[in-house]
Amino acid sequence: MTALLKGGLMALGAACVLLLAGAFPLLGAPAVYRSGAMLLLGALVVLLCLWGGWRLAAGRRGQLVFGLVFLFFTVTGLSMLVQYGAKALEYAGIGGPMWAGAVGMGCVALTGVVFMAVFGFLCYRVMNQRVLWLAGVHWALALLGTGAFVDAACEVRMPVTLPADAKTELTELFLDDGRHIPLGFRLRIDAFTVRHYDDATYTIYAFENGRPGQARQVERRGETLHLGAESWPVSELKTAPGMPHPFLMLPGNPARVLVQNPGTVKDYCASVVAFTDHRGRPETHKAELRVNTPFACKDWRFSLSSYRQAGDTTEVLLQARRAPGRFAALAGMVGVIICTAVWCWWRKEEQA
Repeated sequence: MTALLKGGLMALGAACVLLLAGAFPLLGAPAVYRSGAMLLLGALVVLLCLWGGWRLAAGRRGQLVFGLVFLFFTVTGLSMLVQYGAKALEYAGIGGPMWAGAVGMGCVALTGVVFMAVFGFLCYRVMNQRVLWLAGVHWALALLGTGAFVDAACEVRMPVTLPADAKTELTELFLDDGRHIPLGFRLRIDAFTVRHYDDATYTIYAFENGRPGQARQVERRGETLHLGAESWPVSELKTAPGMPHPFLMLPGNPARVLVQNPGTVKDYCASVVAFTDHRGRPETHKAELRVNTPFACKDWRFSLSSYRQAGDTTEVLLQARRAPGRFAALAGMVGVIICTAVWCWWRKEEQA
């Protein structure tokens, strides 16, 4: 049986190498990962992992199932502790009326501690043999592969452009094939903030025949701008409709305009609001959407990609994604990490 397993793994490895080496240059990575051949290989790996875990846990399969369930609730408790504990500290730092929220979040975090203690102890008592953790690695890999397969078959990913005008609402997505998918809630962007490093520059443009002519750089000294014998306070530069950057019209002939060129972008943030309902009651969810900090509502996750100016309005570029297998794949990853670590460090006296 060991020789058969080794032969099967070698055949799968050779098939993956041939598939990747032959298809990558022609199709690219995304097309290869979503190809029928790769999905078939993934399905075979999942079945082999299930079969391997089943064989390793022979005579102790009930322990394995209950142990993995207890492990899931233990990790859930850890997640509750980290997530709600951080919120409790954040609200406590604000103080004032937020103390009530801090106490509530702290109680939920303590519930996470109870989950960790109770289910962690049960998991330790049930998963009391090293081979069970190795079987858990196999089943966690199968869960990870199943989640990835579901995502490959059912994932929806769409770029979305939404103006930050506190009026336009997103209620559905239109796919390239003409279909539209209702979100199940309304999403809008109330505000968009861009922060720059303090390295802004200033330029004077002289207009000749109604067109910008020669441009000259202006030196900033403290809160004053200098060009030769002329100087202007920085505070006099203001924005106006159609002019997103602060500027100052200068008297004289030809006409000149002093413009602030913003510094390097430090970060940007979109204030999003989602209007949904829970058990027939309307709910409003507000969040600050940043790069690498997505906003989730129901089955959808929105990531901040970029932004652009469209006249007086800022258009925010989002990436909308619905991944039904994401939770299963994430649970499989965590299971692989924990089960592998415990299996590696478990005492090895039980060889007899």
